[in-house]
Amino acid sequence: MLGIDRFLQKIFNKKKGEELELEIKESYVHGLLFYNSYFDTLAKALPRGSFCFIVGGWVRDRLINRPIGNNIDIDFIVTAPPMEVAKNLKKYINGSIFQFEKEKTVATFIFQEDSYNYRFDFSYLDISDILNSDLTYEEKEEKILNRLIDDLMARDFTINAIAVNFDDTSGLSASHTTLIDPSNGFKDLQEGIIRPISIENIIKDPVRILRGYRLALELDFNIDKEFEKFVQKNPDLVEKSPKERVRDELLKIISNQNSYATLEKLQKNKLLSRIVSNTLEDISTYKNTEEILKKNLIS
Repeated sequence: MLGIDRFLQKIFNKKKGEELELEIKESYVHGLLFYNSYFDTLAKALPRGSFCFIVGGWVRDRLINRPIGNNIDIDFIVTAPPMEVAKNLKKYINGSIFQFEKEKTVATFIFQEDSYNYRFDFSYLDISDILNSDLTYEEKEEKILNRLIDDLMARDFTINAIAVNFDDTSGLSASHTTLIDPSNGFKDLQEGIIRPISIENIIKDPVRILRGYRLALELDFNIDKEFEKFVQKNPDLVEKSPKERVRDELLKIISNQNSYATLEKLQKNKLLSRIVSNTLEDISTYKNTEEILKKNLIS
């Protein structure tokens, strides 16, 4: 297992100060590592009886102590309707709400504080059928764990598929928490590797190819060798992605002052020419993109 017994005991029983005599061999850290001052407010916005997990880039970046910039994006998995959580949060914080389709429907709450731009994304984990069933405690525990793992295993890269229990990160209740890490993302973080959870996940959403190269650039990580071999053999896959998303990923890459080596890899793997010819040529708003690319590749 994943050290999840202790975790699920906590979210079901909610007993403060109780010591659980369970041996945990997996990775776990103190929840305060992931704390943000707005988490105490979010705790008020979560409906009673619902569960919340933090996942994705915020967990990844805190584990490697990456500096926090002015744009703070945090992804949450919630067992309450995401829009309900966002609307509840708006009662406490002056912000805006919108909804979009990613791998699933996501409710986004954005707000500002001084020079900081915050974005909280809430995606839904439906466990109502499990909680309302006649299953035993142990059976419910197993099914909730499996459903959470299914959500994590449908994501892009192992380093983005690590989750922690929100309750362990907020305010006075912060405590040691187990890393829910079914794809060994923590190990890849330690080794500095960008590894897809599965090739099938990449094929389902090929823009993840560019995201992988962008992450490698931003984090100064290496691309997994097997993943790179796959990209070299399937450069046409990226053409199946929405142009806007491909364009956005490319612009994030070229805006990095150290993008030369990454652009060179994309060119070598026959991705760059496909992106420019199929995605950028008819988008006048970004008419200077080709000039930027040329400058980066020549400099």
